[in-house]
Amino acid sequence: MHLRELPTRTLADVAVAWKHHDREWTSDACVPRADYARAPQQEPILILGDHEITLDEQASARLCAFYQIPTAYFRRITPAEQHFVMNARMDHAEGEITITYNDLGITDVRKPTKPRVEADEFVRIAHRILPASATVLDAWVTADELRLDVINHDVEDGIRGGLRFGQNRKQNLAPTVAPLLFHEDTTTVIEIPDPSLKIDARGISVDKIAERLAAEALRAAARLHSDAQHLLRLANISIAGDRITRLHRVAAEHGLPVRPLSDITIALSRSDEPTMLDLALAIGNAANSPKLTLDSTKRAVRIRLQTTAGALVVDEAERCASCHALVAA
Repeated sequence: MHLRELPTRTLADVAVAWKHHDREWTSDACVPRADYARAPQQEPILILGDHEITLDEQASARLCAFYQIPTAYFRRITPAEQHFVMNARMDHAEGEITITYNDLGITDVRKPTKPRVEADEFVRIAHRILPASATVLDAWVTADELRLDVINHDVEDGIRGGLRFGQNRKQNLAPTVAPLLFHEDTTTVIEIPDPSLKIDARGISVDKIAERLAAEALRAAARLHSDAQHLLRLANISIAGDRITRLHRVAAEHGLPVRPLSDITIALSRSDEPTMLDLALAIGNAANSPKLTLDSTKRAVRIRLQTTAGALVVDEAERCASCHALVAA
């Protein structure tokens, strides 16, 4: 098992960090210009009319994402080539661009016709349901993704409940929310997949999107106690005779990557009488591996492991408690 240290960061801390102090600039009067061909000791800048904004690596990544420049390629080329490529894309881009920035730099790049829920609004929605002292397991906002994992008090013995908020910022998709369970003994995070918690953001205002997200967050929180009970009931299902077969079947059904399977197999081998609870926790706990937690490019793999563990909980909830047969909807 990979034990993770429980963070001391709270929802109140994230509220301060994500507080919205940004300003917006829209290219209705002029085209933005980038200056990468500066002296070696000078950082590149973005020129927005009379404003100049320093471009750090993350800001350049946001511009690359908007102008569809491969980030890895952009980082490899020389400053002079970066200058040429970025300005060429800016000159030939169709339509307007809205750039949001503050004293620290660029925070968002998007088309003005694509409204987006601000990061601090996610915190406000979470705070309607969870206290300011709730523990934040993970929180980040990048050019590609927003993630906010918050847990609070126990909903069942040794299991804490919370919510996972997310959004694909690169494609500006609708925000998402899902129930989250945290198994304290193994420090395992499990996301409960629920397709019904879906937000339709097409053709509506940002305020309306936020309202729908808040409503779905309430629905997600309402099922936490039941989800925790179903997780614990997995302990009643023995897999002692076919633990490896079960693991590989689950891996095939949910498209798990091959590399974490060795950690999961070792975790299962530590029990003489493994159960489906052991399997769910082993799968979810594999997301705590330092190989995944220390590499931001592996975030999708971590989430896949955590949602696969949650899928086992959902499967248990859909079965009869006596005979384990699937119950008709």
